[in-house]
Amino acid sequence: MLFTVAACGQSRSDSTVDDAPLGTPTVTATVNVGEGPLLDVTVDPSTGTAYVTSSRDDLLSMIDADGGISAIEVGRAPAGVAVDPSTHTAYVTSLAEGAVSVIDIGSRTVTATIPVGAVPQGIEVDPSTHTLYVANVEDGSVSVIDTGTRTVSATVEVGDRPGGMGVDPSTHALYVATTGPGGAVSVIDPETLTVTDTLQVGKQPYGATVDPSARTVYVTNLDDRSVSVIDTETRTVTDTVPVGSGPQGVAVDPTSHTAYVVNLDDSVSVIER
Repeated sequence: MLFTVAACGQSRSDSTVDDAPLGTPTVTATVNVGEGPLLDVTVDPSTGTAYVTSSRDDLLSMIDADGGISAIEVGRAPAGVAVDPSTHTAYVTSLAEGAVSVIDIGSRTVTATIPVGAVPQGIEVDPSTHTLYVANVEDGSVSVIDTGTRTVSATVEVGDRPGGMGVDPSTHALYVATTGPGGAVSVIDPETLTVTDTLQVGKQPYGATVDPSARTVYVTNLDDRSVSVIDTETRTVTDTVPVGSGPQGVAVDPTSHTAYVVNLDDSVSVIER
């Protein structure tokens, strides 16, 4: 399966939403990273290394900033991947095994396997507390993992089919999109490890990410071509932004506060504040 790396030649500032690539995109590399589907990718900001899960051959591929490629075998049907830069650790969910593989980045070996719930997919790490969160799709729950002891410290019921998550590094609150009927965003308090708010957004919320300095959460709504914008202080939806068809993944640049939304119609929507 090919993984393509692209760069954009310029930024846009002339509109609120663009359903197009930034500037003129340039493909800088296309590399083989195992048999797909490729379900997730994340980048270690401290090294520039990209981590890609390929579910068919049970691999986590690592693409170094200088172009070097390596891979290690993880749990069966790997899905989500998260990296804790300060501890040099990667975490990968296994859909088939109901577990999380713990990878030491330095030695590039699996050092532990942590059992969680049924069909774990989404995964998020709080870079300050090093707490790991795993969304268990079939259980309707989030596993809270103490990465020091590598054990599940709590299991929080959140709603039907939890998917994308975003953690606020300033308050440590976790925002969980639940994709089942009547989908909403559940907010987990980091102290009590309970759901303290349930926020109604659009139809079938799928992805979530937090812009901490802007005190904003972006949630993609798969079934109504929109992104809900949530104020983290008031925990209310302040805006609904139309985007492309079938929005799924969302990421935000914390410096420019620009959000990028990947749509199933092969477009990227760019939301500027």
